[in-house]
Amino acid sequence: MSEDRTEVAATPPDPRARRDPADHPIVGVDVGGTKTHVAVVGPDGERRDVVVPSADWRRGSLFSDPRNHDRLAALVREVAPEHRHPRVVVGLHGLDTAEQRAVATAELTARLPGSVRVVNDAELLGPAAGLEHCLQLIVGTGAIAIGTDDRGTVVTADGYGALLADDGSAPALVRDTVRRGLRLADEGGPDAATADPAMALLCAAYDVRTPAELALAVSEEGPYAWGRHAKLVFDALHQGSPVARAVVEEAADVLARNLAAVRRRGARGSDVVGAGGVLTAQPSLQTRIRQRLRVHAPELTLRVLTTAPVDGALVLAARLAPTTEGAA
Repeated sequence: MSEDRTEVAATPPDPRARRDPADHPIVGVDVGGTKTHVAVVGPDGERRDVVVPSADWRRGSLFSDPRNHDRLAALVREVAPEHRHPRVVVGLHGLDTAEQRAVATAELTARLPGSVRVVNDAELLGPAAGLEHCLQLIVGTGAIAIGTDDRGTVVTADGYGALLADDGSAPALVRDTVRRGLRLADEGGPDAATADPAMALLCAAYDVRTPAELALAVSEEGPYAWGRHAKLVFDALHQGSPVARAVVEEAADVLARNLAAVRRRGARGSDVVGAGGVLTAQPSLQTRIRQRLRVHAPELTLRVLTTAPVDGALVLAARLAPTTEGAA
């Protein structure tokens, strides 16, 4: 595994995730686009947390390499090697269909001992916040709005990937900033575009001088590589960039409309629990989403999660029935 692995200082387990009479340990896994967080609470209540870059074990998307499930299961086993018959909940970034959920559940159940449940990583947010019925919003490496209707059916909006969608995500913010800057170059000339702080910062980051060169440099990268420069969009926003302001305001509007759509399609709850690296790090985006929610879905209230999403996986794992079946 990578040297970037982080062993998080032990913390007292959430009371909702303490041991039950069966004395089976619980394991929570939060697989994000950038990092993977594994938390284990043993029968004695002691908790261990380990965070690694997702690139340590994942090649491409989760389902693009058949050995990804092997490596993820190996990571879980490594973090909790002494525990037999645990209850495991895995929240996966990019788990977007019922078919994918079934495949991931079968693959991980075959590789891990005990009980295994697989959910979309956004589904961890409500339990982590202590809410039974709520909508969830992740804005980080990807972007998705998610909820559950009265029948228990998961309802989502966006989450389609940064090449075409995931509006508001780190890659999409850079993508949309470059696109808007290129339109500015067409309308007012290259100098007008590079005079905008957002385009100037991105040109400097890519070590290019013109909008055309920036377009080429960005196009030569994979979409998820763009996200490393998302902070520059907000830096430019605070410097008064019209391009960055338009991009962030449009992203906030789309995110609010996605939440409104999920609610309109039957998702339960009036609270929205938000998480993800972009959302949690950028109060200016939070403020704009709240403003747009007042327009599109005034019954919804955004709460930004202040605990680790993996805590939600532990809460869900504590609810699983223990079993002695699964991989040896």
